[in-house]
Amino acid sequence: MRKIYSSGWSKPVLAFGLILLLVTMWGQLEAQTRRYVIAGKVTDAKTKETLPGVAVRLTSTANGVSTNGDGNYSLTAELNPGQYTISFTYIGYQTISKTVQLGTESSVVLNAEISQDAVGLDEVIVTGTSEGTTRRQLGNYVGSVSGEDLNKGAAGNVLTGLQGKVAGAQVTQNQGDPAGGMSVRLRGISSVNSSSDPLYIIDGVIANNGTSGVTDNQQNRLVDINPADIERIEVLNGAAAAAIYGSRANAGVVQIFTKRGSTGEPQVTFSSTYTNSELRKKLRVNMAPVKFGGPTDGPGALTQDIISLVGGVLPTNTTPVTRYDYQDYIFRNASGVDNNFSVSGGSDKTKFYTSASYFTNQGIVKNTDYTRFGLRANVDQTLAKWATFRAGLNFVRSDANEKPYGNGLIVPVGIQWIIANFHDIWTRDALGNLQAVGERGRVNPVSIIEDIKQRQFTNRILANAGVKLFPVKNLTVDYNIGVDNSAQEGTLFVPPYTYNVSTADGSYGGGPTLDPAQNGFASKRNAGQYLFNHDINLTYDFPITSKISSTSQVGYSYQYQSGSSSQVQGRGLAPFVETVGGASTQGVFGDGRSEFAVEGAYLQQNFKVNNNFFITGAVRVDGSSVFGEDQRNQTYLKGSGSYVVSSTKFWQGLGLSSWWDVLKVRAAYGESGNLTGIGAYERLNSYSTSSYLGRTSFTSSAQQANEDVKPERQNEFEIGTDLFFLKNRLGVTFNYYNKKVSDLLLSRQIAPTTGFTSKLDNFGSLENKGIELMLTGTPVKATNFSWDATVIFNRNRNKATNVGAGVTAFTNSSSGPVSLINGQPIGLYYGSYFARDAQGNLLLTPAGLPQTERGVQNDPINPTPQRDAAGQPTGTVLRKVIGNPNPDWNGSIINELAYKRLGFRVQLDTEQGGERWAADWRTAQGVGAGLVAEAEHLGKVPRGYVNANYNIEEWRSHPGHWVKLRDVSLTYRLGAIKYLKDLTLTVGGRNLISWDDFEGGYDPEVNSGGQSSIVRGIDFGAVPVPRSFNFGLQAKF
Repeated sequence: MRKIYSSGWSKPVLAFGLILLLVTMWGQLEAQTRRYVIAGKVTDAKTKETLPGVAVRLTSTANGVSTNGDGNYSLTAELNPGQYTISFTYIGYQTISKTVQLGTESSVVLNAEISQDAVGLDEVIVTGTSEGTTRRQLGNYVGSVSGEDLNKGAAGNVLTGLQGKVAGAQVTQNQGDPAGGMSVRLRGISSVNSSSDPLYIIDGVIANNGTSGVTDNQQNRLVDINPADIERIEVLNGAAAAAIYGSRANAGVVQIFTKRGSTGEPQVTFSSTYTNSELRKKLRVNMAPVKFGGPTDGPGALTQDIISLVGGVLPTNTTPVTRYDYQDYIFRNASGVDNNFSVSGGSDKTKFYTSASYFTNQGIVKNTDYTRFGLRANVDQTLAKWATFRAGLNFVRSDANEKPYGNGLIVPVGIQWIIANFHDIWTRDALGNLQAVGERGRVNPVSIIEDIKQRQFTNRILANAGVKLFPVKNLTVDYNIGVDNSAQEGTLFVPPYTYNVSTADGSYGGGPTLDPAQNGFASKRNAGQYLFNHDINLTYDFPITSKISSTSQVGYSYQYQSGSSSQVQGRGLAPFVETVGGASTQGVFGDGRSEFAVEGAYLQQNFKVNNNFFITGAVRVDGSSVFGEDQRNQTYLKGSGSYVVSSTKFWQGLGLSSWWDVLKVRAAYGESGNLTGIGAYERLNSYSTSSYLGRTSFTSSAQQANEDVKPERQNEFEIGTDLFFLKNRLGVTFNYYNKKVSDLLLSRQIAPTTGFTSKLDNFGSLENKGIELMLTGTPVKATNFSWDATVIFNRNRNKATNVGAGVTAFTNSSSGPVSLINGQPIGLYYGSYFARDAQGNLLLTPAGLPQTERGVQNDPINPTPQRDAAGQPTGTVLRKVIGNPNPDWNGSIINELAYKRLGFRVQLDTEQGGERWAADWRTAQGVGAGLVAEAEHLGKVPRGYVNANYNIEEWRSHPGHWVKLRDVSLTYRLGAIKYLKDLTLTVGGRNLISWDDFEGGYDPEVNSGGQSSIVRGIDFGAVPVPRSFNFGLQAKF
């Protein structure tokens, strides 16, 4: 471990030393320069209005300023006499460059007019290019979302704010917990066993977005980032990202740029948003006034009246009962506040941005909440005409009061579906103790809400620093260093119960009649993650001729990541004790550590011809300590090209430019490898400790070592076009991609005679093909009124190949029959299904009940059903594909209308096709709490109907399509008021309506499998995504 860590520090020290050498070499040139003042005014080319905040930069130097409130600028620089280029950049406008000749006059006036860039071809894109380039030069698609658009809708979470705004992205909120995790897929999945999450970069810092597991609630760490601090986000979907960012970017890149300061007087901004959240859809429950069997409480009571777990005879007599809806107790209306305060400003030499934020949000499940406090400071300093320095620091502290999540006996959302709903859960005995809820020993829901305590704390620091040098004309040296360090703590306390509770899971203990010594449970888990990266990039621009120019880039990066975790659990708690130290039996102890390093270098070459034809080629070599020395270093290639046809003389001669403004065609090819696709030591044999005859012993894992495994390898081809019509009021962006991943890292079953049961190996591949379409338009644009619209359509098809002829099942706590099948989409639900006749109708038993299909399983996809002499199913239980969680397509429609100072925005998101695994719905029927059970109690279906369906897995596969009113907001800008420069008021709502056919749960937009690449669409114990209403204000001073 020391070798990896020490080598990681030696490289940045060397790089910094080289930079200091450059500083020393070029510092002496200062004496040869003269002081010049370049000043002027920047205006809108059409309206002639002055433009504040325009970035004015002397290219190939560190000198730059911004225009003031009157559109004026003044740039002072120490320069040698000669010809220089000044660039003018402003968001939403075309970037222009003007030349200036500096000679004997020390003051020069240079005014500029810039035009609005509705097309965005001159928008500067950084992601995937290191130094930054205009969108017209890119051969691959890069999506971008401004900070303003991100924060529309009061999402409160960076990834939630991206929903429906990026072509090619599937952004899913896994559950509705206040800090509930998110999953992001760019162009499908990129691996089976490892993460398909993109690489996240925040101001040059490679950021951790993983789930630590200190509690079972799946927070991912981008929840720590304050959306109000974000200037913009760039999303690179394809493998072209790997040329600059390395193989960790095999699933794409999401790069976040936070706000920086600008020249001028300090700008103070305060914003506050109040949010009220509620359960969007309440599920109907069984309200039949009877149950089957005898009494509900006392000796001999039978509460499991719908199904028979042991194959016994189902009772048919009934007993009157009073039924309850436990949702009224579990859920609540919740509130939250998001406050942000920032100060920014600066001079020609120094610019700064600072902010403080406080976010708190109650969960719709009672006694849950999430609080986040953050501080941020960014500074940019001009050191000399050839050197700039930048740095940023972000501290975050969060505290979450949670309830257990997923498939478990103490999960508040799930508990209501594993107990019959005729128990009066609020009844207490003479001592004030709650009562049991059935003979199966279920936990009383009131105990979960009031007594179980689960908390998660996080402290996190993200820091970055960098220098940019311009040692000679056209050469830029950029060095960046970043650190992401987080520490988390999770605690769980389950009090001693006064009633009999099942201890089937061996953890939580039970009442005094079961095992008093094991009653009560406490646990504590700690986890830490440390990520370090440093990157150095050199860019050289060289004009070959007046029409042809060259940009050469070379770079090196080093990344180091370490993690640690520990846990301790105890049972048998003394009264009033909530910690493990007070347990009579201290059980599970754990202590884990890991570290790995990734380093790589690249060379990239770009040629530009007539500013309309661009071609780029790159090669990168990466290595990771995760793999053995023979397979560690891998080489990856990239190539791309773009042609802006509408900028050519040929196009102008066709006479189309009067209505067809832009035609750009592009193509890209990229390769990458998943260098973090396995754990740091997964290629080796691992051992666990145990006690044998009073001595410590070591036991090998069941997986055989394989040091010859190599990284999964991905290659992707992309073609696309950008079209704009009718004076840029109608835009079309289209992408087609074909992404193939080979050498998948999977577990191969081997003969037990080897001493192992499996071996990690490279075999199999997967493929993603799809299209991305984005339409943008301005149907109406008048003096006081405008209407802008955006439509996004994404379609992805994936399949697994060469993974063997059988079916590989992936089981986890979400309890879905998720499988990997050769030639089929990834993550299919595979299980037993209903017997049907030749016409597709259910084949019923003589009693009129559905039944499982049987026959010969001679094919995993199309088995052969069999019938006996009576025409009934016979043979073994058959299995086939019974559901596909992957959507046919997903998309969004966004409309924004503005009238004078009033703005209205509405966003619709949709996902069409695909199924959901309704695990909660099925258990609700089994315990008699669901509507199908109600029909059986009321005699609307035959007795035993639920029992007949219960173990047929197809019964749990439900339609998963939906259309959702994602966001509605109304904004009014009051403008300047007394001491305020600007005041804006906003009222809105989020996740207001869902149009779907999902009877199996609260919301088809659910994913209990969290960030898993393959487990999708499971609904088991997840908190539903709430409907929320918000009111906010933003004031600028």
